[in-house]
Amino acid sequence: MSKSPTDVPGLFSSGESRIDVAAWQTLIMSNRLSLQCGLKRVVYCKCNHNKQHEFLLLHFHHWDYSESAVAAVVIERIPKQDPRNNSSSRLIHTSNLISPSASETAAEDIVHTSRQGSSFPQYLADTYAPFTKLCTLDFSPLACPSAAQVSILLSVVNQHAPYYDLYENQCYWFSFTVWETLKQLFPNCIETHSALVDQRSHYRGFAIRKADSVEVVCRDYDARWRDIENEEELKRKADEANKQQVVAERVRFEAERVRVQAEREAERVRVQAEREAERVRAEAEHIRMQTEITELRATLAALSESTR
Repeated sequence: MSKSPTDVPGLFSSGESRIDVAAWQTLIMSNRLSLQCGLKRVVYCKCNHNKQHEFLLLHFHHWDYSESAVAAVVIERIPKQDPRNNSSSRLIHTSNLISPSASETAAEDIVHTSRQGSSFPQYLADTYAPFTKLCTLDFSPLACPSAAQVSILLSVVNQHAPYYDLYENQCYWFSFTVWETLKQLFPNCIETHSALVDQRSHYRGFAIRKADSVEVVCRDYDARWRDIENEEELKRKADEANKQQVVAERVRFEAERVRVQAEREAERVRVQAEREAERVRAEAEHIRMQTEITELRATLAALSESTR
């Protein structure tokens, strides 16, 4: 199809967006079609310049267009910027390792989406280039997470560590944790490494410490998703009950309509029968009267004949 789909806000839409994971989750979960948009591929990326920022590039299938429509989404962690700082987007992305003295710095876990066929490749080049693709995860269409599930996972990761910490919860931790959690939760995927994969979570050749959060994030995600599935099941049952009530009401209405129609038909037949009986009675009465008149005339004629 030549026209790009625009029916899934936050994934397939007519414009671009750059919002935090909580807002993205709300946007994605507001549209049930997001349950049918599957994650096709994840690419683990590392900037080659300055602070060697790491981010993930996600590709989602459209629910109906199959291979012909793929949404590209960047997810990343950066330290929350001072609103008084008018630094450019480029500066934000080149300052993702901050001083340990900046304690309790809130993290911004960002989702950047773009409509298909737009200037997204140019955005990647302007914001992150040069960058290296370290490894990829490819998911089967029959065993892939949906956009809804990914949105919940990102929110769980953010809520697990809402603050940016240089030594434990930086951009390296965010990308690594999302990556490894996806592998554990959806194991039917294929991981492919480039020759530079060992650069992951390294800064200028030195390994950067990260919090070990994969197991707890998996556990928290499972609990959150079960809650959502339970809510969906309750909603489904409520919808089914409403549908059954509507059907029962329609059956009751139809039965009442048939009953009223039957009563009207019975009344019509009764009235028609009464009219027919009245007609027969009147006809019989007319015949009787005609017979009496004939007999009376015959009697009068006989009397008249006898008096002659």
